[in-house]
Amino acid sequence: MIRRSYSAIAACLFLGALVTPVIAGETSDTRELIQRTDAEKAFILEQMRLLLGSIAEVEDALGSGDMNKVADEAAARGRKANINLPRPPGLSAKESDGWKSMFQSVRGGFDLIAEKAKVHAPAAEINKTLADTMRNCVACHETYRITVEH
Repeated sequence: MIRRSYSAIAACLFLGALVTPVIAGETSDTRELIQRTDAEKAFILEQMRLLLGSIAEVEDALGSGDMNKVADEAAARGRKANINLPRPPGLSAKESDGWKSMFQSVRGGFDLIAEKAKVHAPAAEINKTLADTMRNCVACHETYRITVEH
C-alpha cells in the first residue's frame, strides 16, 4: 500500500510539472522553452500519460507478484516496442540531444524493467530500476517546458 502511495505522489508531481500555469511576468520558471505544434505537444503528452499508466500498472503488478504483467507493461513502454512508433512529421528534427537522451533513457529503463521481470528478479530490484528510470522523467520536467508554436 505504501508503494502505491509513493507511485501516486510521483505521478502527481510528474503531471504537475506539465500543467502548472505560468503567471505573466513570472521569472522563477527557468526551464528551457521548447516550442511544438499542437499535434506534437499532444503526442508528447499522450506518451507521458502512457508512461504514467504503465508505472502504476508495474507497481500494482509488483505488489501482487505478477512478474508477467510487470514484464508486459514495461516492455510496452520500452524502446524495443516503440522503435517504429508513428510520430508527427518533423518532431524528431526539433528534439535536442539532451531531450532525446533523457527520453531514450526512460524507454531503455522500461526495457530493463521488462528484462528483470522476465527472469523474476526481486521486486525491490525492479522497483529500484523504476525509481532510477523515473529520475529521468523528473530531470526532463525540471529542464524543459513545452509551449505551443504560434
